[in-house]
Amino acid sequence: MNRLRNSFLFAFTIFLTYLNAAPCKACGDGETFVQGVLKISVVEQSVAVVLDFNYLAKDNARSSLSFWIDSEMDIQSVDGHQVKSYSFDKKAEPFATLTVTFTEELGEREETTFSIAYSGKPSKGFWVEEYQWVDIDPDFMIFPVFNTLENFSYQIKAVVDDVNYKFIDIQKGIFSKEIEVTSVSPSYYINPILASDNQKNGMALFDSSAGDDNIKVFTEYADSARFVSDAALRIFDLFNSTFAKEEQVNFCSVLYRPIPYDEHKITRSFKPSVVFARSHDNIATLAHEISHFWWDRGDALTTEKWLSESFAQYSEMMFLRHDQGEEIFNEIIEKLAARTGNLPPLLGGDRFGKYGDELIYAKGPYALYQLESRIGHEEFVDFLVAVNRNRVATTGHLLEVLEKQTSAEIRKEFEKLLKS
Repeated sequence: MNRLRNSFLFAFTIFLTYLNAAPCKACGDGETFVQGVLKISVVEQSVAVVLDFNYLAKDNARSSLSFWIDSEMDIQSVDGHQVKSYSFDKKAEPFATLTVTFTEELGEREETTFSIAYSGKPSKGFWVEEYQWVDIDPDFMIFPVFNTLENFSYQIKAVVDDVNYKFIDIQKGIFSKEIEVTSVSPSYYINPILASDNQKNGMALFDSSAGDDNIKVFTEYADSARFVSDAALRIFDLFNSTFAKEEQVNFCSVLYRPIPYDEHKITRSFKPSVVFARSHDNIATLAHEISHFWWDRGDALTTEKWLSESFAQYSEMMFLRHDQGEEIFNEIIEKLAARTGNLPPLLGGDRFGKYGDELIYAKGPYALYQLESRIGHEEFVDFLVAVNRNRVATTGHLLEVLEKQTSAEIRKEFEKLLKS
């Protein structure tokens, strides 16, 4: 085992050398860019990470930066010519916090570079004995998450020390010995990095098509693959003909995990892919996640996230109404009405406070239902199309689009509803 570990560490060192020598795709183009490498050890159920930041203080001056990160990580170093010090508070709320302090305040539009190296056994993500599975999900905070709204792009390469494990590249719809994930994101790493001993757990790739739509499903269950594929095709048929008709998507890759939902609840969407943890017949959740191909906006750290989650939740409800009828839709509306009666205003609420989830998953969707009832289905769909067309990212902009699509009176009514 020591020989294997030493060989892997040597390979990892070579890989890091290559990474540091490789040209940075986004450095110097006026955006924050994170480049790094992740080593996954199945043997030790641990990770080792090195991340290089090319950071731009885009909107405000910065004297420090803070990140949320798994409290089980050990920080080896934070290096940079403008780094004064760093601290790691493992007991901070709501999450363990790494703070990097600069020697001088960075002015607006000023850039700096620094690197963070750390390792440890994550509190979540390794299901090696039970399911031959490793899951580096963004919600596990194995990568440091900005705790302020920061738009950034990233390029992370991952390697694993067990030759029996392959990465599941959901975005490309393939198994791979190595993987590189890239994306542009507000504050948050979107792509999970997934490794599987598919020879033992039976993970396979199933492919389905209908017309222009193609669905790939990674799962160990052939029957589930067919069920999920059929549901996804119906979901695309509705979405592409309504709010997504100007920006249609015809390919989707779905991971149907081998881990039971009660043990690992994470379900995630990152265009054009979905990580699906529910029972295969829970097509409502599948519709919700697929809708995030379009509804991915709003500050994730505040209730402005309703611009993503409330719209996705209502898209899910629209699909259920289309697929299963008005009765089930009306039952959901009745439950939402009961849940939202005593909630505080949607806007300005605490995303991570007592009512955070209820505001964006109940009050927001119910407000959209009230808007649809007020202006009618066809005009409501036209409004959703306009929201996507205009790349709406704030509630203020949303209200402007609503007024343009309808009237000043409708805007005033809806704004009052959001603030009540």
